[in-house]
Amino acid sequence: MNVLNVDTLLKSLEDKKNKSLLNLDLTHVKTQKMNILRQLYLSKHVTHDLLTKLDQYMFVDEMPDMKYGSYIRTIHMIDPDHITLSSGGFVCDIKVEDKGIVILCKNRLNHFFQIVMHEHLIFRKLKEQELTLLYALEHIHR
Repeated sequence: MNVLNVDTLLKSLEDKKNKSLLNLDLTHVKTQKMNILRQLYLSKHVTHDLLTKLDQYMFVDEMPDMKYGSYIRTIHMIDPDHITLSSGGFVCDIKVEDKGIVILCKNRLNHFFQIVMHEHLIFRKLKEQELTLLYALEHIHR
């Protein structure tokens, strides 16, 4: 994103859903992803590959950052020897169950699947408004 779209920026600022982003900028989002992936002790090549695939994504570890209709990709953390990035899906429902917070998703093939939030690293794709807002905040913080 090289050109700042003023209309999109104004819409982003007016959207109450973006309130949690006002304390962030693109550098913070990228640093947070990098720090999370470093904790997995992967090779530099694998870490770089994951960061490339997650370029327009932010790490989600709290409920307020999880949004219905958002596209998410996950890394399952139960088996540390088999760490892969899922192809992802759209968030359809979020439920609190005995086993924890369960997120119901639908993939591009219209198959539904569930993930338990505490068993995964979750990355949410940023929407155009969110990217515009983070881009503007990045320039303000410079």
